[in-house]
Amino acid sequence: MAEHAAELTYGRSNGHDGRPVDLTPIEAVMWRVGQDATLRMTVGAVLMLDEAPDPTALLKRVGTAIAEVARLRQRPEPQPAERGRPVWVDDGESNPDAHLRCLSMAGSASDHQVLHLISLLEALPFDPERSPWDITLIDGLEGGRAAIYVRAHHVLTDGLGGVRLLGLLLDEPGGTEHAKAAAAPAPRRAAAATYATADRATGTITFTIDVPRAVRRFVDRLGAARDFDPVETVIRSAQRALDMANSVSRQLVVTGSALATRPPRRSLLSRFELFAVEGARPAAVAFGGSRNDLLVAAVAAGLGAYHEGRGTPASDLRLVTPTAQRHGEALGGNWFAPARLTVPTAAGRPGPQFGIIAERLAQARSEPALRVASRVATALGRLPSNVLLPALHSQARSVDFAATALPGMRTERRLCGATIEGAFPLGPRLGGPLNVTGLGNGDRLDVGVALDTEVFPDADDLVRCLRDAFAAYCGAATGAEPTSAV
Repeated sequence: MAEHAAELTYGRSNGHDGRPVDLTPIEAVMWRVGQDATLRMTVGAVLMLDEAPDPTALLKRVGTAIAEVARLRQRPEPQPAERGRPVWVDDGESNPDAHLRCLSMAGSASDHQVLHLISLLEALPFDPERSPWDITLIDGLEGGRAAIYVRAHHVLTDGLGGVRLLGLLLDEPGGTEHAKAAAAPAPRRAAAATYATADRATGTITFTIDVPRAVRRFVDRLGAARDFDPVETVIRSAQRALDMANSVSRQLVVTGSALATRPPRRSLLSRFELFAVEGARPAAVAFGGSRNDLLVAAVAAGLGAYHEGRGTPASDLRLVTPTAQRHGEALGGNWFAPARLTVPTAAGRPGPQFGIIAERLAQARSEPALRVASRVATALGRLPSNVLLPALHSQARSVDFAATALPGMRTERRLCGATIEGAFPLGPRLGGPLNVTGLGNGDRLDVGVALDTEVFPDADDLVRCLRDAFAAYCGAATGAEPTSAV
């Protein structure tokens, strides 16, 4: 297990030599920016349970997760400026009590009351001497139900890694053994290694050469050398440089304000809303896309309807969405780059709007600027705070909403004996007005909304518009009459 834990860290040191491991450039910027209360980088999830799990069993489950994942025992340690980025250090705290709290609501609390409590918990700073994450068990909900709020600083993990970390809390087969299996080498690779070493004499070295592939490479290189055109090469290089410059301009140096009208004031607290979209997966497939495409399209349409209803119509909105750069099954770390693009609201035209948005999302994932996100983050990390923070605030003001959908946990969803009725992710607003995040649950999409009540004073109407937009999409995909989402 020690070797597996070391593989989850990365930087100038691989973790095997005992030296602290650097935060990646993107993580270093996240950690630094997150100290600003208006740009805090808290990610989380709310698990709604049919009953309260046994606190002792939950505490044991949390302890097992801490023992198995090194990142859950580590915290960023700032370094002197001349020594570079912060490093991951062991916080010396393996006691799960330090990360688990239990709260009871008075009487039979409604889901909205629980969400009001969670909005206060989300704003609390993490203990600087411990790994930046915690879990809150909340019981006393209507009907004997309970909720679990899991939150972490974004520096700890990204969305995909967070889903895998949640899997460590689940009962088998979605618990710790499932996570171990996901991180283990594929059976085919293991079998190949066994075959290569099975009959080898001690002290011998075996070389495996794919002769046909080697020959093809040699022939391809001969052809490339023969067809080399220096003028064409220069032109192509110049075009690539121009494409990169334009991409960086689109992604990283957006000027002006958001496309939708909004007040200058912002709220430090987020209001959270949760709802489920039944039939999201078949609806997305019927339109020829993914649940992520459906999420973005429905949120854009819902926002368009909201702004139109308030007499401030917006035909287009600016979206920021994470694009996965992840390789493997790592449970910690951030392997994504944020992409920005303009999407149409086009309320009332689900089919055409879906196609346009799906195409733009696909194009955004291939933006050249995303390939150099780490280098850009390195440059940003060298800026003084009095330059970096105002620049990021300016970029946050240019965004209308953030949105992404994550793959769900494909297992029976039980936690310490309690059934998980819904798992709703909550993304960070990062100074923006709205973040809508979805998590797959079979054919369903569990949606978590984080919004700024200063920007959306009639939050109930906004949520209604969002739910109606999802219902319209699902109804259009099946040919059914649209009804309000549930």
